Amino acid sequence: MIIPTMRRPLRLARALASVAAQTYPQVEVVVVNDGGMPVEAVIERARREGGRPITYLALAANMGPSVARSRAIAVASGELIALLDDDDRFRPGHLARLVGALTADPGAALAYDDALIQVEEGTAADGEPRVVAECRFGLPYDEAKFDIDDYIVTSAALFRREAYEAAGGFDATLPFLEDWDLWLRLRQRGRLVYAPGEIGVDYSLRAEAGDNLGSTFDARRRAALDLLSARYGLPRLEPKTFLDVARGLGFAVRPVAVSRR
Repeated sequence: MIIPTMRRPLRLARALASVAAQTYPQVEVVVVNDGGMPVEAVIERARREGGRPITYLALAANMGPSVARSRAIAVASGELIALLDDDDRFRPGHLARLVGALTADPGAALAYDDALIQVEEGTAADGEPRVVAECRFGLPYDEAKFDIDDYIVTSAALFRREAYEAAGGFDATLPFLEDWDLWLRLRQRGRLVYAPGEIGVDYSLRAEAGDNLGSTFDARRRAALDLLSARYGLPRLEPKTFLDVARGLGFAVRPVAVSRR
């Protein structure tokens, strides 16, 4: 269970609480601080209150998600790897559902479930989110669709370490799209399996912040998209967020009333 974090101690605490609430009993947590503010106090409190073992790594400088996750996976001991961004949260049955899906299909490299995309008001990276819209997002794997759009939310995935290592792990040279790149290589090592049913993950998207907006265009993102197209023989790819992808695939986005107290 890998959680990279940077400058979001309050949200990290919520993410760790969601891991502690998992119905699946055997969860090893590795938190990697990617050059952010100290979070040792958050980790200690989660250890006391959550009852889960937590290994903590602190990187001296910001290295980006690929390196941070790779460092954490290297020290984890489990054969199944789950990812959770520090501003996302698991629902209680998430890990049990995905472990069950992988156990039931020995030929699967990765399993994933539904995410609830929560669109937040404002730009604040930390603190209590003000959710203004929601979209339930998840669909069975389809190669043709996946060649055009990444619809496996990073925090909604569980994969086998053996497949991850055989695929070469995260590409540290990619500043964007490192998760989609990994999924495209994992599918060469086994099936990508959808586990339908309950929502597994609450996924945070700050519409005004720009920190997780895949549709924000710049030269580096264009280069990353073109690299994936060339590497895997894909059509020309367009920059999109998971919300953009969900809308394009016909998923409904519903407004949420926000209290102005």
